[in-house]
Amino acid sequence: MSRISAKTKLREKGFLLGSFVEIGAPGLVEIFGLTGFDFVVIDCEHAAFSGESVTAMARAAEASGTAPFVRVRENSHGQILEALDLGAVGLHIPQISSAEDAAQAVRAAKFPPEGIRGLNPFVRAAGYGAEPLASFRKTANDDTLLVLHIEAQETMTQVEEILAVPGVDVAFLGPYDLSQTMGIPGQVTHPKVREAMRGVVKAAAKHNVAVGCFANSPEQAAIWLGEGVSYLTYSVDSFIFVEGCRAIRREVEKLRRGS
Repeated sequence: MSRISAKTKLREKGFLLGSFVEIGAPGLVEIFGLTGFDFVVIDCEHAAFSGESVTAMARAAEASGTAPFVRVRENSHGQILEALDLGAVGLHIPQISSAEDAAQAVRAAKFPPEGIRGLNPFVRAAGYGAEPLASFRKTANDDTLLVLHIEAQETMTQVEEILAVPGVDVAFLGPYDLSQTMGIPGQVTHPKVREAMRGVVKAAAKHNVAVGCFANSPEQAAIWLGEGVSYLTYSVDSFIFVEGCRAIRREVEKLRRGS
């Protein structure tokens, strides 16, 4: 397998663009890579993916030049270990609400002495034993991008402490969950959500952490880029296809009517 370092690219380029993948189709993953997306997030929180599905999509990502990330279902040592062993080079960890949550995620993602990740030198991430053990451990610890989701109103008071935890790479504001906890579900660019984002950006700058967010339209993307986001997940594979199909249908209907 060929490891694609999104962490290095973020450091050098200063910006990453990706999308969530919720349809178990390696071909769609390849399309993201072939069209220049920096990463895909294989969404195990909201889609029913098996380990075999994650492996197939990780292979498709690597073959097309995009980095395979996994969003795990919860901040669980076992789920984090599985995703990394299957070849994820980045992790999205949902529902981080405290510094202890953040430290737990870091510990699960890293080998000792930085963490408690279990060692198996024969997993896919280690080339099934083909990669030297020392190289595998060092690369995994140094190069895995850890993205923590901050997605509840009550968590906003804990942002400074969360981002001060060593090993956190990206603070990801989950606008849908956050808007829901604020009592404005779905209003993802509401002034309250944007104010929360400004607080995250300010805290992240103090701790040299990048800031991420989700956008579902060019207009939303423009808002978050303007607020200082440098790690952008644009929509979901299924909805991108929905929007493409709708646009084609509208244009064909215009042609049919001669307008």
